[in-house]
Amino acid sequence: MTMHKIARMAAVAGMALTSIAVTTAAHAEEARPRPAVALAAGCPGSGQIDRNYTCTSLSSGVLFHRKYTNDVASTWYTKTSGGTISARLGYNRGGSSHYGAKFSQSSGTTKTSTWNGVDYCSSTVGMLTVDGQQTFQTPLASCS
Repeated sequence: MTMHKIARMAAVAGMALTSIAVTTAAHAEEARPRPAVALAAGCPGSGQIDRNYTCTSLSSGVLFHRKYTNDVASTWYTKTSGGTISARLGYNRGGSSHYGAKFSQSSGTTKTSTWNGVDYCSSTVGMLTVDGQQTFQTPLASCS
């Protein structure tokens, strides 16, 4: 199913989608949005959406982290309420943290950071570091 068809179906259903544009290699998993229900209802209590796809419900939104079979990782935050924050998205693998650029984010928006060369089967956690607050994390994402 194409991104256009998915977006059109979501629009008809009145659901918000978060998509991540990632160039994929042959036979690699396509980076595509997951069911909009996960965005509308927060995330499952376990934080596990799928293999290598995790989330954490926060008081003002949902933090997601996903790794793709082409060794690309993404962390994104969908902010649903509260005031504007200044933050950075990142991931941690084996005690080493990697961050994207700092950004400001207001309610009703999604911010994403993406990294290449993150081994699909390495264990990672997604992170959101908010200025003046703390670092929030997703559960461990791994291929097992």
